[in-house]
Order: sequence, then structure tokens, then C-alpha cells
Amino acid sequence: MSGILVVDDKPAHRDHVASILRNAGYQVTGQASSGAEAISLFQTIKPDLVTLDLIMPDMNGMDLLRVMKGTSPSVSFLICTSICHEMITDLAMRSGADALFNKPVSASSLLTKVTQILGSPKNDC
Repeated sequence: MSGILVVDDKPAHRDHVASILRNAGYQVTGQASSGAEAISLFQTIKPDLVTLDLIMPDMNGMDLLRVMKGTSPSVSFLICTSICHEMITDLAMRSGADALFNKPVSASSLLTKVTQILGSPKNDC
């Protein structure tokens, strides 16, 4: 497993999602604060799963999703956003997202979906 890439321009949101995942035993192999940084890390670490903020200053999450999904169709994507609208959810799902979560992200709903996608976290013990 190549781990999880967490993308959000707000450090508090990025750290919140990464903390939920790490505390559950998942490997967060990268964190990005911009679209450009996310693309660079995505190509380097080749994650199994990416969590994406929808609104970022340099590139929106929907465009980022399309770029990443276009180069790596087997990677799973979860959108995390404070914009709740049926059209956004529909567009995200049609663009290749596996799920959309409202901020602040609920640990239980995020972990349920991550477990469905990646399975239970692997323990090194």
C-alpha cells in the first residue's frame, strides 16, 4: 500500500483529516496545501487514496480530481468540503470521487468509507 495523500489549503482541516486516519492506523504518506503541491506528491508517492478539499486558491478540487483520476484511474478519491449542494455531490461522483464529506469531517463516516475502500489498516506488530 502506498498510503493516503491529504490535500487541503487550510492546515487545521488537513491536520484534522490526517489525524483521524493516522489514529485509526492508516498510513498518511503525504500532505499538500495546494493543487500544484498535490500533483507533485501524487506523482511521487503514488497513493492508494486521496482526500481533496474542493476550494483551494490555485486549483479547485474538482479539476485536481479530474487530472489525477485521468492519470491514475485506480486511485480512490474522497472530497471534503464545506459547500453542501446536490449539484456539487453529483458532479464529484460523475468526475470519479468515491464519496463527498462535509467539513468538519466526521471521523466515523470518514473511517467507514476508507475501510470500505482500503480495508482495515495493517498493523506492523
